[in-house]
Amino acid sequence: MELKASSSLVVLTALVLLFSSSSVSVNGFDIIKILSNHPNLLAFSDLLSQTKLNEAINKRKTITVLAVDNSSIGGLNDRPVDEIKNILSVHVILDYYDMNKLKKLPKTSSWTTMFQSTGNANDKQGYINCTRLPGEQFVFGSAVKNSPPVAKFVKSVFSQPFNISVLQVSQPIVAPGLGDVILPPPPPPYTPPPAMPPKASRKKSNASAPVAEGDDDEFAPSDSPIEAPIEAPAPEPVEAPAQSPPEPNDEAEAPAPSSASRLYLASGVALAGFTAMAFI
Repeated sequence: MELKASSSLVVLTALVLLFSSSSVSVNGFDIIKILSNHPNLLAFSDLLSQTKLNEAINKRKTITVLAVDNSSIGGLNDRPVDEIKNILSVHVILDYYDMNKLKKLPKTSSWTTMFQSTGNANDKQGYINCTRLPGEQFVFGSAVKNSPPVAKFVKSVFSQPFNISVLQVSQPIVAPGLGDVILPPPPPPYTPPPAMPPKASRKKSNASAPVAEGDDDEFAPSDSPIEAPIEAPAPEPVEAPAQSPPEPNDEAEAPAPSSASRLYLASGVALAGFTAMAFI
């Protein structure tokens, strides 16, 4: 009888040690296993393991994790482990938020994080603000006064209602006083769209005959100088055929004497008269 009791006690002790050492939650989720299915979140998963935050997450019944991808989490790698742990604790929300719940949130809401439960938070360092924007967009930032929203909602990675939800955000959220704040990258410089070329205006032709439409290049002015048209040589005059002189007409009237003829006749008459007087 004592042997059976001892055996039962050994088995029970082994089970207790097994569950206490296991990183699997009593609710059936393991944050490291969940993140292992997403290669772009492996660096974030490694930091959770280094800081032992994965164990604290798995012990919770209701949790939301704001995960950051590999390209954006690099700014935390060179910091002390305690600082990394405090910063990542702000990314663990002590409530369940999935996409459906996000859509029903007011414009601004305050979320309690795991860092608040440590007792080390000052001046709302343990809270973050979620702001809902038009078009199902959300931004996150520290609830410390004058802290701007720095992280954008990217997508929902995993959800197990109403135990655990993993949401991807664009970059780490560093509350003032927990380390150097990581500001969002500046937006790319504005590049105006290329201007549309003006449409070539086509003048209406005054000719009655229709003009066939061609390419616009046919109407474009030429860069080369325009040569003046060469005048064509004037046609030589064509000589009319010589006409034979008209035959004299006996019945035609004699032409009237010219003024010279009349003067000559008068002079002759006067001379004749003078000669006659000389002989008398």
